[in-house]
Amino acid sequence: MIREPIPGRVLNMREAKLLAIIRECTDAALPIPTIDDIAEQLDVANGGTVPEMFRRLADMGLIINEPFQRGRRVCLIETGKWSALPLNTAPHWRNRPKNVPSPAPAAIRTRRPDIAAEIFTEAARLGKPAVEYLADLVFLGWEVEKSRG
Repeated sequence: MIREPIPGRVLNMREAKLLAIIRECTDAALPIPTIDDIAEQLDVANGGTVPEMFRRLADMGLIINEPFQRGRRVCLIETGKWSALPLNTAPHWRNRPKNVPSPAPAAIRTRRPDIAAEIFTEAARLGKPAVEYLADLVFLGWEVEKSRG
């Protein structure tokens, strides 16, 4: 859904900086920096601030934002140029196909308790439910397996 910009609304300083970062990346066909890198450049808290800024720019019709699990690809509407794809193009968890299987956490704990502990620790660090993180790992593994032929 694209929302109409508020009449007379101009970009705030941080939105303008983000748009400049996007312009640099699209002009050079480079990947968009990570959320952490952008947050540091804009001097904002990491949390949801930067993704929210991407959403606002998209809602204003300035960009098209394609989120992935570990990055994004962005089109700057005024030029029609796209940034490069991120290194990891696994779908964002909101866009992941619903038919991707997810192993039960108990099955992982039973099979390899040592690896299970690492996986669940990483899921907690990312703030994701263990089942969602396991589904992400299955999807990534499936993509790698398919690429092997």
